[in-house]
Amino acid sequence: MPTLRSREDFARIGEHGHSRADRLMVVRFVPNDCDHDRYGISTGRRLGGAVRRNRVRRRLREVLRRRPNDTGHGWDILLVARAPAADASFDEIRASLEHHLCTIRSSMKAAP
Repeated sequence: MPTLRSREDFARIGEHGHSRADRLMVVRFVPNDCDHDRYGISTGRRLGGAVRRNRVRRRLREVLRRRPNDTGHGWDILLVARAPAADASFDEIRASLEHHLCTIRSSMKAAP
């Protein structure tokens, strides 16, 4: 799974990206120049200590690993975990992320 690592990529998504949100996470996305999606994960200190933040990151990476890359375009997608994500189950995180990614796919199809 290709990941976003540079500060410039994160800043570009923050400045020019679209976003979707629910109680567990905010998903920001912007087109890239690649033929595949790239993902970034942000877990702030509001989630708790390092153990809780790492658990949320591992769960998000596992959800992404299990799903096919079926957007059909190259997108940079930033996942920003909110505080309730630290107490959410794996299935709740998966359902939330799947919902957001389906919404992103539908907005891509609607774009000219």
